[in-house]
Amino acid sequence: MHEPSGFDREYFLQTRKEIDTEKRERDHLLNFAVVILGALAFAVVQSEKAQQFLQEPYSLMLEISTLIILTSLFWVRRKKLQQISDRWYTLYHMALRNTGAEWMSQSMEAVVIRGFAKARYIRKDLALNVALSLPIYTLVFVSSRGLPFHSGLSAIAGALIVTGHLAVSWVLLAKRLKDPFPVEIETKDGRSTGCT
Repeated sequence: MHEPSGFDREYFLQTRKEIDTEKRERDHLLNFAVVILGALAFAVVQSEKAQQFLQEPYSLMLEISTLIILTSLFWVRRKKLQQISDRWYTLYHMALRNTGAEWMSQSMEAVVIRGFAKARYIRKDLALNVALSLPIYTLVFVSSRGLPFHSGLSAIAGALIVTGHLAVSWVLLAKRLKDPFPVEIETKDGRSTGCT
């Protein structure tokens, strides 16, 4: 184990602060998504006209737009998570260089890195995106019944919208986070260590 330099210590602390800032910003985005859904639910509950509007086929545009907005917020959360991931990997490799693999295997950095490798944080956001979209899916099926098609085709149209949203969500949000240092790093004691 080597004593980190003053620069390393300052860099480590600054990076941890940046991680905390990014995490708070991610939480704000989730709160914003909940507010959007809450406002929509409040409008539906408080107004008969809103309830009637949501049964009309042209309300599908509002519902699709809401799905796009929600998924966009989760995509921005995904980008924030990528920045957080890059910082955690940086800290991990920096500490690994100073302390060695054995000590680092039991560090908080190692725990977080393993979470990234298992897509733990990715699955959470994907599940939240789908869960928050469920009320909109219901409205999509209610609205699609008013389409000027046979009832079977109307149900298929609703299913296509929901399936399309699920597919887009998967493509945008399910991609695993990768180590931005995909090469071996040599520690101070001369050993090479592969990146996780």
